[in-house]
Amino acid sequence: MRRLLLISEHFEPSTGATAQLMTDLARGLHRRGWDLTVLTATAGDALDFPIQRLNGTEELAVGVAAKALRGVRFFLGSLLWCLGHGRQGDVVLIVSNPPFIGLLGPLLQLSRQLPYVFVFQDLFPRSAVLSGVLPAAGPLALLWRSLMQRVCQRSAFTVVLSQAMEHRLRRDLGRNLPLQVIHNWAVEQGQPLARSDNRFAAEHGYSDRFTVQYSGNFGRLHDLLTLLEAARLLQGSPVQFVFIGGGAKQAQIEAYQQGFGLENVLRLPYQPRERLPESLAACDLSAIGLIPGAEDTVAPCKFYGILASGRAVVLIARRSCDLAQLVLGEGCGIVVEPGEAAELAQQLQTLSQQPEQVAAMGQRSLELYEQRFGMERSIDRYTALLEQLT
Repeated sequence: MRRLLLISEHFEPSTGATAQLMTDLARGLHRRGWDLTVLTATAGDALDFPIQRLNGTEELAVGVAAKALRGVRFFLGSLLWCLGHGRQGDVVLIVSNPPFIGLLGPLLQLSRQLPYVFVFQDLFPRSAVLSGVLPAAGPLALLWRSLMQRVCQRSAFTVVLSQAMEHRLRRDLGRNLPLQVIHNWAVEQGQPLARSDNRFAAEHGYSDRFTVQYSGNFGRLHDLLTLLEAARLLQGSPVQFVFIGGGAKQAQIEAYQQGFGLENVLRLPYQPRERLPESLAACDLSAIGLIPGAEDTVAPCKFYGILASGRAVVLIARRSCDLAQLVLGEGCGIVVEPGEAAELAQQLQTLSQQPEQVAAMGQRSLELYEQRFGMERSIDRYTALLEQLT
């Protein structure tokens, strides 16, 4: 078996979604017999396979500039390591954090003749344009689009996380790209917990309240304002809102809490992985929010966790997007468009009086996950893809 070099800036013990997903992938490929070496920027202990931890500053970087600098260090460290230790026959799997890490692929292909697979966690530079980090037009945007087009064209395969991302990438960068769709999965394992048995909710004082939860990254492409405005409109109602995680839009939650004195909003930090089954089940409905345009640029990892935990979905996104159509078609949740806070508040108020309907939507979520998604199913897809390069 040829050696696989997995290059991912984020890895265990980091608690971010990409870190946990790539740790799952590495372990799954290792169990399937791959000779695996991981290159990462995350400090930590060794696992059952070699890990080259190229710097230990991941958790110290705050802000766009600091994260970019950390990413440049990881890019250069990975390039130098591969040039010094890569050998003929290696296959490289590159995960798109930082966004420009994909440029390693063509460089290693040209210098060491190493084939590579590139995994888009979100579609850069479109994600940077939507979040306001890059201008929508001009030489910088054109340069990045050209570079990412080259990364995708020269890859053996480029993996995207949804059909919507595939369609967007083909429109933006070319219809003949070697694209493959492989979904992410829920990082928590085990049977869904009943709401009535949940210790996490009891510990934080809301076990007896109808709860809407947002768990994960508060990112620039995520719509939190619609959910927060619904919370403001529902002050004094039995509906509790819980935000678990962190990120760029954390200040929005704090501003609403302080500015409107929202006693029905609770914010908690990221939870350890071993507590995710409890925390994700500590609600009646779980929320996802996407700003307009982000629906085909990211595939929210939290969606899989919501389904696997057997909870109904509250999706804030354009109703025409694939994810909204899936939620509505499967009957596993409700959908409102960004800005429709009054509509959301009304629906939540109604659902708080309909526990049987909420439970039925949650059961359909679990059935959808078991029928169409899952870690082993996705890792099998990666295995089959990589075996084509051996």
